[in-house]
Amino acid sequence: MSKNKYLNLLVIMLMTVCLTACSDDDDKISEPTFSHITITPEKEIYHVGDIVTCSIKRTSPGIGDLRDTSYWWYTSWWFTDSEMKADFQEFSDDNVNTSSPITLTTPGRVTLYFFGRLEYPHWDWRKIEIGRTITVVE
Repeated sequence: MSKNKYLNLLVIMLMTVCLTACSDDDDKISEPTFSHITITPEKEIYHVGDIVTCSIKRTSPGIGDLRDTSYWWYTSWWFTDSEMKADFQEFSDDNVNTSSPITLTTPGRVTLYFFGRLEYPHWDWRKIEIGRTITVVE
């Protein structure tokens, strides 16, 4: 090969490396982090009819151009009941999000969920989903 072909090949390889090494928007995004779900009152076994509240603490705000957020609570049995709506809640000044009172209506292993939708520029969004499973008896 001639020197020109080697130089052209070298230039193409360098351009490829430069383009692939450019940072993506994902490198500038760090999602918020959260503690585990706390259930009040805390029990080993719950009974149908018990009323609980759930809370979670945001331990870091995350990094990035966060445009909008929404957070809500729901339970595993709400999926089958069209009357049950998600429980949208905001974080307090001390970074705690607390659910409305939840009446336990279904026996078995029940999962209580905290869900978040984080919206970033360019129609990018991320999901936060944290669950805690409890045992409910009749």
